[in-house]
Amino acid sequence: MKRTNLLLLIFFLQVQDSFGIPLSSQTVVFPSGTKISAEVADNPETRQHGLMFRDHLSDNGGMLFIFSEPGFHLFWMKNCKFPLDIIWLNESKEVIYISKATPPCRSDICPSYGPTDKKALYVIEVVAGFTEKERLKLGLKVKF
Repeated sequence: MKRTNLLLLIFFLQVQDSFGIPLSSQTVVFPSGTKISAEVADNPETRQHGLMFRDHLSDNGGMLFIFSEPGFHLFWMKNCKFPLDIIWLNESKEVIYISKATPPCRSDICPSYGPTDKKALYVIEVVAGFTEKERLKLGLKVKF
């Protein structure tokens, strides 16, 4: 019985990883003091899957994408069901680019969003309207 339970647990964890479902979360604190609980996408599988196929995102939720090195990390909204605000941060966790109310893409060819002049190490996805509500601007710092 214990062996069967252990095998089921291992299988479940492998299935989660193979579908790119983030297994951890991180509290992100914005300059206003607002906190969100962000799912962490820190490997190629979880970053590729992102928030695709989700029906909604809570107002105090989000996804934190962590890359291994700074780069021009462009995002698209393929298979996303709702608009998002997308926030790019540099190595110092300073906001370098914001895409507000980024629309879902329902076609095969989707536009890419993100900075092409500054490298990001982190990207945060939150519900559309969050950055306006928080009055988030370029140059402000986020903590996590």
